[in-house]
Amino acid sequence: ARRGERRAMFVCGPPGIGKTTLLDALAAASGDAMFAHGQSVEHYGAGEAYLPLLEAFGQLGRSADGALLVKHLRRHAPTWLAQLPALVDPAEQEALARRALGSTRERMLRELAELLDVFTAERPLVLIVEDLHWSDHATIEAISYVALRRSPARLLLLGTYRPAEVLSGDHPLRAATQELRARRLSEEIRLEPLGEPDVARYLAMRLDVPRVGDDLMRVVYRRTEGHPLFLVNVVDFALREERIVARDGTVALRGGEDALADSIPDGLVPMIERQIESLAPDEQHLL
Repeated sequence: ARRGERRAMFVCGPPGIGKTTLLDALAAASGDAMFAHGQSVEHYGAGEAYLPLLEAFGQLGRSADGALLVKHLRRHAPTWLAQLPALVDPAEQEALARRALGSTRERMLRELAELLDVFTAERPLVLIVEDLHWSDHATIEAISYVALRRSPARLLLLGTYRPAEVLSGDHPLRAATQELRARRLSEEIRLEPLGEPDVARYLAMRLDVPRVGDDLMRVVYRRTEGHPLFLVNVVDFALREERIVARDGTVALRGGEDALADSIPDGLVPMIERQIESLAPDEQHLL
C-alpha cells in the first residue's frame, strides 16, 4: 500500500477470536499512516447506507488530518461531506445539502473513489470497517468498487467479519470477497484459537513470571480451548477469585485441576447465551 498499490485484506473468525485486537496492534505499529475506523452494527430493520464509512470519515475528520480531509471532501466528494455536518459550519452544511439533493448511488461511489485516490497521494491510509457481516449492502459495494479500481492509491482496506454469518444465506460479502480474491486484489487472514505454547506465553506475561508450569497451562487450555476472549475472562476470574495466585515470581493453582471447572465468568454468560439463541430450535434442543 505504501508503494501506491491499493490492497484489501479481510480478517475473519468467530466472536472473541481477536480480530479487533490484531487491528489495534497494527495501528500501534503504523508509523506515519493515517487510520480511519468504522464499525458496522447489527440492524433490526433497514440500516443507514454507508454508515461505517461515514463513521470512519467523521472520526478522521476530527483528527490531526481533519483539515486536509475536509478540503478534499469539499472538492471531490461533496455528497459525502453533506452527511458529515460536524465537520463544517451550518451555512456550508445547508449549501452542501442543496448540492447533494438527488444524488445517486453511482455518484457517491465515484466521489468516494476519487476522494481516496487524491487523499492518499502523499500518505498511506488504512481504512478499517469492522463486523462486515452486519454491514449494509451499500458499504460492501463501495469497498468492492474501491478495491477493484486500477488507479494508484496508498490505500489499505481492512475488513473484519464472522465467516459463519456470511456463509449462511445469500450474503453480499461472500460474492465480494470471492471476486477480489479471484482477481488477486485481496488477501484473507483466518484467525485460529491459540495453541498450548501461546497460552503458556500469555499466562507468563499476564502473571509477570518467567514461565508457568505445565499443570496450570493444561488446566487453562482445557477450560478455554485457546479461545482468546474466553482465555482473558477465565484468567481475570481466576485471579479475582484467587484460584490462581501469583506472588514473588511463583504461581500457585488453588483447587487443583478442578479449580476452573465449576463456574463460568459473568462476562461470558451473555455472549454464550446470544450464540445459543442464534441457533435453530432443534440445535438448541440438542444442547
